[in-house]
Amino acid sequence: MKILISGGLGFAGSTLTEYLLKKGYEVTVIDKIMFDNKQLKKFNSNKFHFFNLDILNKKKLENFFNNKKFDIVFHLAAIVGDPACKVNKDLTTKTNLTASKYFFKIAKKNKIKKFFFFSTCSNYGLSKNSKLLKETDDLKPLSLYAKTKVKFEKYLLKDNSKIQKIILRISTLYGVSPRMRFDLTINEFSKKVYFNEKFEIYHADTWRPYLNLIDLSLIVGKIIQSKNLMKNKYIFNTGYSEENFTKRQIISSISKLLPKNKNYKFVEKDHFDKRNYRVNFSKILKLEIKKTISLKKGITNIINYLKKSKKKKFNSKVFYNHK
Repeated sequence: MKILISGGLGFAGSTLTEYLLKKGYEVTVIDKIMFDNKQLKKFNSNKFHFFNLDILNKKKLENFFNNKKFDIVFHLAAIVGDPACKVNKDLTTKTNLTASKYFFKIAKKNKIKKFFFFSTCSNYGLSKNSKLLKETDDLKPLSLYAKTKVKFEKYLLKDNSKIQKIILRISTLYGVSPRMRFDLTINEFSKKVYFNEKFEIYHADTWRPYLNLIDLSLIVGKIIQSKNLMKNKYIFNTGYSEENFTKRQIISSISKLLPKNKNYKFVEKDHFDKRNYRVNFSKILKLEIKKTISLKKGITNIINYLKKSKKKKFNSKVFYNHK
């Protein structure tokens, strides 16, 4: 089986690439290398192929697909995260929406069997009650990032071709990656507490679902292998219902592992990030997907990463999508 991953050197993409190669798949990655290419050394396999390619370049994208055949496409290439999208609004719209539409058209012309789109639970935006949101609930995107994701979801759902479209609304990710990031809540808090940095935690009791990168790869692997997905279009909230946490709960879990470091404080102030939602993952769990990484284990893995990488400057731009 031949797999293509756009954005395969990113935080989630590089982890997924590594996992699929270990499973014996032939994996091709296209990525414009916005941050770092050191993770390429991780993929020492004759089944790995890499092309430095920006999906905004239509001509190069067309030339790339010439004489190539893929069974599955994973579309991850995007400007990711609210802060990065906020400062690059035009580029965000062009990449996350316009170029994504063109990328799908070319993939369709290539007659692929499955097209996976990595969307986000941020599409739910703000929920004023404690209801666990299902795939059929209203989307209320607050940021440009989420709005572009929602628009591309709608674009895919309107397509009636034979290609199976699988939309994964993914929880806020965390964990250790070949392309490590420290601008995601659990990773960021873990790093700051580990180094005893002084910082503020705003809206501590707002909810969000979280998912470790290891479990994300396992979920994707399970979907690839599933023979029960016969429909042409699917939307899956991707994560585990028991992994809905508040920031206060997360910092409490980190503090139990690093009890001496408490140089943070909770504050209530008006902030641009007003997201607050809890998500129901019962639909995807019907595929008999089991969680392997608890919050405690995931945080421990991040702390161990920090311990083993003492020479790295974790405040450098390479660890952030926007700094």
